[in-house]
Amino acid sequence: MTSYNYLHLKDSKFLSIKGEGRNEFLQGLITNDINKCTKNNPIYACLLSPQGKFLSDFFIINLEESFLIEINKIYFENFIAKLNIYKLLSKIHINIEENYTSLVVSDLSLKIKKDMGYNIFIDPRCSNLRHKIIINSHLVDNFVLINKLKKIDFQSYRELMIKNLIPYSPIDLTINKSLLLENNFDTINAIDWNKGCYIGQEITARMKYRALLKKSIRAIEIISGKVNPGNKITNDTNIIGEIISSFNNLAIAMLKIEDANNAFKKEKVLKTDSANLKIIR
Repeated sequence: MTSYNYLHLKDSKFLSIKGEGRNEFLQGLITNDINKCTKNNPIYACLLSPQGKFLSDFFIINLEESFLIEINKIYFENFIAKLNIYKLLSKIHINIEENYTSLVVSDLSLKIKKDMGYNIFIDPRCSNLRHKIIINSHLVDNFVLINKLKKIDFQSYRELMIKNLIPYSPIDLTINKSLLLENNFDTINAIDWNKGCYIGQEITARMKYRALLKKSIRAIEIISGKVNPGNKITNDTNIIGEIISSFNNLAIAMLKIEDANNAFKKEKVLKTDSANLKIIR
């Protein structure tokens, strides 16, 4: 039998939001449209500061009676604190959920029992990121066994994210500083431009509709040498950006848009003090 790869996202934590006011509550907070979050269609979204700065990103799964939210552990406590501040008189209940875990699986030709409580969906950010499975923690070992899954490490997943220009927020973004449009969130289905107001919406929309965006992330191949976060990137003698993060021979860089587009079109070799680079996406 063919073995398929899987990754256990051990840094994911979960909470649920229940109550009759849950849709209205989340709709006024998140960057995506909660009405698009149906039983078979989880969504990806962010929470911003009133100034439009990044605070956290997460997945929302509709369990019909509640919304289940998967979020990285570094954002978890602050996220719950923010929800409790904003809920005021909303008719909702926020609960920490300890019994869920998150997997990424490279193929969906799996033995799945529908009554076992799995939630399976294609990653809404990009189909190249495979299928996500939200599953009760005590079912993981048996699920892996019956499907003959082979465990991979996070580094392989990180490389796939870079190739698809998807930032890994705990490393690539800075809380209360990063802007969504500079970090490609508008093309990975995190923002709905037609929904009503949400926290930070005015500044985010202004950047888009007034063409205020001057820099954005790009995927970089390291042709030779090594890079570190913060290394300045030059095109000839002009500084056009800097390295945000790297893995093996790939990196995420923040570059001036016009300069990056010209360099990509002309297949220019860019440089840092210790490496040669080229833009691949």
